[in-house]
Parts: sequence; structure tokens; C-alpha cells
Amino acid sequence: MKGNLLLLTVFLCSLDSFGQILNIDKADTSAYTSKTRFSMALNSGLEIDKQKITLYDATNTLETMLQHSKELFILALSHRFTYNGADDILNAGYVHLRYRHGYKNKLQPEPFSQYQFDNKRGLLHRFLLGMNLRYNFFRGDVFDFNAGLGLMYEDEKWNYAAVDSSKIPNNPTAVRKQQAKINSYFRFDWKANANSTVAFNIFLQTRPGEFRPRIAPHVQWDIDAGKHFGFSISFSGIYDTRPVVPIAKFYYSLSNTLFVKF
Repeated sequence: MKGNLLLLTVFLCSLDSFGQILNIDKADTSAYTSKTRFSMALNSGLEIDKQKITLYDATNTLETMLQHSKELFILALSHRFTYNGADDILNAGYVHLRYRHGYKNKLQPEPFSQYQFDNKRGLLHRFLLGMNLRYNFFRGDVFDFNAGLGLMYEDEKWNYAAVDSSKIPNNPTAVRKQQAKINSYFRFDWKANANSTVAFNIFLQTRPGEFRPRIAPHVQWDIDAGKHFGFSISFSGIYDTRPVVPIAKFYYSLSNTLFVKF
């Protein structure tokens, strides 16, 4: 098995994917081949989250990439959890599917779908389905820069689990939103040396005709400790100018993880 799967991001799909944000894959330098290539990365580690309180929790993420000729398929799954005795403090995860045709082209289509949940923030579910156009501005051995723009359908349902008690209405019921949104992102990759890579991406998502966005930065530093093992440090955040329910507008996650890749 060949190929690298860099620890994937929302997204686009997502703009949300860590909370949910996916790192977008980096496969543009892989040559087209009639031979099918499969690669996989498994991450597990400790995270520190800050919302109403500080939590220490575990994350397990599996990311796979299948390449054949000019076709590229990406599947990512993640589950985060924290238990305090019998109490389920945190239970969050996502399933993300993305397809890219002609992934070495300057301009390429990027359809995607995602399902996610996060009980600590009150997100009962979010389903995303959409299409981006991705543009590769520059690809090289040291620096890569690309961006994307697209539309998606979003169906999300929230409760008041993370809302301050003073802001919870009488007889609260879950709030559901179904709407079309604009996605945009850009990503910058820097290969600092043979064993170290830094990636920065920022995502922006808003409804057509208004500018009240969700803005989601993500920074990740991957350090290889061998052919199949490594260490990763990452920071992800979401700033939502108009949350569905009155939770804190800014949410972040700091992660230190070990990963294995094939």
C-alpha cells in the first residue's frame, strides 16, 4: 500500500467538522496510476476542550483514501468521548465522505456528504450534502496552496445542553434548521523538512444573501517518527456569529495525538 493520508479537517463539507472540522486531504502530488492505491491513518490521543468547563477527553479517528486513475475517494470517521464514572460527559463524532475527480487538475469538482453529532454543545445531528469547486493555486515540494468554493444543504438539530440556565426558555424544545449555505476555504501546507509538515486551513460558511458566518481555523503540525508512526499537534476553532441556540460563539479544541499510517 502506498500514499500518504495527512490527517484530514470540517470539511468543506464542512466547514464544520471538528466541532467539527475536517482537514482537507493532500493528494495532489500523487501521480495518476491504473493501479488502485489505498492508504489509511489511525489517530488516538488526548484533547483539552474549553466550552463552559475544561474537559480532558479521548479521540479516535480513522481516515482512508482510495485512488484509482484520476479518481480519489476519501472516508473519515471520528468518535470523541469522555466519561466521568457513569456520566456521559462528552459524546461526539462524524462520518465524512468526499470524492475528487482529476485531483491533479487546477480546477476540480469536490462533492461531499457528512453526518455529525456533539452532545456537549447540544448538537443532536447535522447532515451536510454539497459540492465544491476546488482550485489548486500552487503545488510544490515545499509549499502547497489551494482553495474551494461551493454550495451545500444543511440539516441541523440542537438542544439546550450547553446553554446557560438563564438563557433557556420555558418548556424548551429542540431547534431544527434546514437551509442552503455557501462554503469557502483555503489551505496552506508547508513541508518544513523531511519529517515535519505544517498545515493551516480556514473555512467560512454563510447563508446566501447575508453575511453572518461560521469561521473555522485549523492549524496542524505533523512530525513523522518513522515510516508508519508519528506525532501530531493541532488547534481547531469555530466562531459562529449567530448560533442556532444561545451557546458561546467561540469554541476550540487543542489536540496532541499519536498516529499510525499505512
